[in-house]
Amino acid sequence: MATYLQGRRQVEPNDRDNSRREYGNNVTLPATGITDDASERTPLISHPVTIVEDFGKSTVKQTVFNSVNALMGIAILSLPFAFKYAGWLFGVSIFLFCLIQTNYTAKLIKKCLDTDSGCLTYADLAYLAFGKKGRLIMGGLFLLDLFNATVALMILTGDSLQTLFPNVDLVRLKLIAFFIITPTTWMPIHFLSHVSILGIAATISLAVVILIDGFTKFDPPGSLLNPMETHFLPPNWMVLPLAFGLINAGFTGHAVFPSLYRDMAKPESYNSMVNYSYLIASTIYITVAASGYLMFGSGTMEEITINIMSTPGFNVLLNSIVIWMIVINPLSKYPLMLTPINISIEVVFFKMVSIGSKFSRNVYTIISRTFVSFLILYTSIIFPEFDRAMSLLGAFFSFLISAIFPILCYLKLFGHQLSNKTLALNIMFLVISTIMAIIGTIWTFFPREWLDDKVESHVI
Repeated sequence: MATYLQGRRQVEPNDRDNSRREYGNNVTLPATGITDDASERTPLISHPVTIVEDFGKSTVKQTVFNSVNALMGIAILSLPFAFKYAGWLFGVSIFLFCLIQTNYTAKLIKKCLDTDSGCLTYADLAYLAFGKKGRLIMGGLFLLDLFNATVALMILTGDSLQTLFPNVDLVRLKLIAFFIITPTTWMPIHFLSHVSILGIAATISLAVVILIDGFTKFDPPGSLLNPMETHFLPPNWMVLPLAFGLINAGFTGHAVFPSLYRDMAKPESYNSMVNYSYLIASTIYITVAASGYLMFGSGTMEEITINIMSTPGFNVLLNSIVIWMIVINPLSKYPLMLTPINISIEVVFFKMVSIGSKFSRNVYTIISRTFVSFLILYTSIIFPEFDRAMSLLGAFFSFLISAIFPILCYLKLFGHQLSNKTLALNIMFLVISTIMAIIGTIWTFFPREWLDDKVESHVI
């Protein structure tokens, strides 16, 4: 591997300067597990030494917490709906495949990072394996991924608010959310980042409330003691491909794994950290998916929160608290997710147009960020289906970012060293993921009426 790396070109000085501007002063730098003395190779990707000091200090427990926070997101709300589409057999099979594959690719990321101590992000990995074009393509895909995820947040916010205020028009609720949330995108990001802890709290609370609701209600729908009728096989085979993305969307925290790895005080414990994180996240995921599907069966909605708020017999106060947490969680993540998009637009604009006045720059920033937020709002109104947004997020972006890209990087850097068995395993994962990504993405754009033809149901 050393010979292979020495044959690759070094990063140009301009690239190093650009990396400083790209990542700023809050970038996680490599842990000291890889030395760079005279006996070792020079890293292909180098970041300024002035931002090294505070990294490599996170314990395994702290990293597990951050990893679980990255993994668990709004995708959990549509997991019961995915099981409704897929039935028990395919729902569990797809869930296990996505779990095993993404756990595996998370560990491949570590192996790729170990080839160069300067690798900090996915963009760095893309550069290391595929050069400048790889970095540009991956950067563009990340921006599209963030845009789609932010649209899903706006859809979720509107839908959640409508469960609390059912008599108010959905578009009006989204407009209210837009006027409340858009000013937060003008603020420095450090004012908002600490609120992200609400994500884990909201997700765990949702799982707990679903179990409480299910075991305290004796009559269907909404009871785990007397569950609804469910299906072993897909009741409508035409919608099965939509389940690919809905399920895989919950396993796509890979973008932050490079930073988490570099920030570990004991990087040798990375694989164990990944296993613990996936154990926690998948346990909560399968609990919500199975319980929600059992409680509501064929009546499962695209967001499980709609079911628990619209079904009589539950503790309204308890459920309302959880719904408000679900509402606050997207509102807190919205400006965080839009930050890379806004910064990218502003960097390009300020390179093209010279604006000397700080006041003028601030005015442009407010106008630009407001317009981007309006595009998010408009898209969420034109495409209001949460399941479609999550299906696209999972089928195209999640498969690409969490499965296909890590495997391609690994094969590029290590392909000539791998045994036939390991090579076959990676190619198998790559082929299956690619097929599921293509089919799932195509199905996401099919009109719903095309998928409504019922086939014979196979009932448990």
